[in-house]
Amino acid sequence: MQELRWPTYALRDLVLDAAVPDERGSLRVRDTQGRVFLDAVNGVGCAPLGHAHPRWVAAMHAQMQRLFAAANSFTTAPQQRFAAALIERMPLVDARVFLATTGTETTEAAIKLALRATGRSTIVAFERAFHGRTLGALACTANTAYRHPYVRCLGESQPEEPFATARVLRLPYGDLAALTRAFEEHGRSIAAVFVEPVQGEAGVYPATREFLVGLHGLCRKHGALVGADEVQCGFGRVGAWSAWSRIVGDDPALFPDLMWIAKALGGGYPIGVCLARGDLAQAMGKGTHGTTFGGNPLACAAGLATIEIIESEGLLAAAGGQLPALQAIALEEPCARVHEVRGLGAMVGIQVGKPGEQIGNAVGDRMMREHGVLVTVCGGHTVRLLLPYRAGPAELREVWRAACRSAEAEGT
Repeated sequence: MQELRWPTYALRDLVLDAAVPDERGSLRVRDTQGRVFLDAVNGVGCAPLGHAHPRWVAAMHAQMQRLFAAANSFTTAPQQRFAAALIERMPLVDARVFLATTGTETTEAAIKLALRATGRSTIVAFERAFHGRTLGALACTANTAYRHPYVRCLGESQPEEPFATARVLRLPYGDLAALTRAFEEHGRSIAAVFVEPVQGEAGVYPATREFLVGLHGLCRKHGALVGADEVQCGFGRVGAWSAWSRIVGDDPALFPDLMWIAKALGGGYPIGVCLARGDLAQAMGKGTHGTTFGGNPLACAAGLATIEIIESEGLLAAAGGQLPALQAIALEEPCARVHEVRGLGAMVGIQVGKPGEQIGNAVGDRMMREHGVLVTVCGGHTVRLLLPYRAGPAELREVWRAACRSAEAEGT
């Protein structure tokens, strides 16, 4: 079949066709040749219930028969219910929401709000961070390969320059001393610090509580906002509704000011949200931002169904148990070609090869071709697992054995 899309993606030699039916949500997909694969890519973490969960499909069908499109100059009942459900579960004080379609859109909303609410000009982001690919979000993204073609639009003279007219200051992740120095030098211009509680694209690196609490304290001291990017790690992925809460706890005095979520939010249907403290949200008056499809009734119905299924089926606890279960399997079946198993909950990285060795892509290809397991690879060295939340020891053992055998096949 001729590929008709732009050559934007590194395509696998695989055409997916359908999920393998499962009344609890499918963990496996079939390609057009009839081959079956365990799906640990999961739409890059977008299907926390698995594929085609019957209750989710029924909820979508019911909403499609009722109302599935509405301009945002109107409010809809699903939108109101979904916003209330999110506010109840997320760690923000008196939160208000901006409903969007993608994670990148929510980053853009966060940037605009931070600049407008504070009247300042600088965003602090971190090395290895990924916040999206539109120009505003890209300015906060660390990988120079993503930013290099667009440096003039971003206001940077060179992609390596961390602080130019783009007003984004990039610092080492987890380095409170560097953040302290940044505030000492640029504090009056820093509007917000954007942080992923778990860095995903970098290779699955969770932040420590000490770092996030220290970051929060510095922002409070200098009048900057705390922005938690939970596009990938939020909405149950780490075993709690919020990765910030899972790491920091539920003390309202330590809540972030902004938080944005997407991927898992709609159970596989595109929706994103940027939540902000109610007083901050007032900075975004009429005409300051907008979206056509964000928060449409169908997307909100998808989100509501996803919340209901996660809670009724105990999927937060199930997701939270994935990393410990895999680490236990790794102890039972040690593999010399795996350097580390890390992450949080159902956001897991298996670093393969020796430190500095870049065999991840080759290992990922072998896992697909020889063992029927679909994965993504981060940083050239880490096999990333974003399994549906209900995946258990059997699936984790299957992934582990595929990763070990594939890494061993790549030599020493």
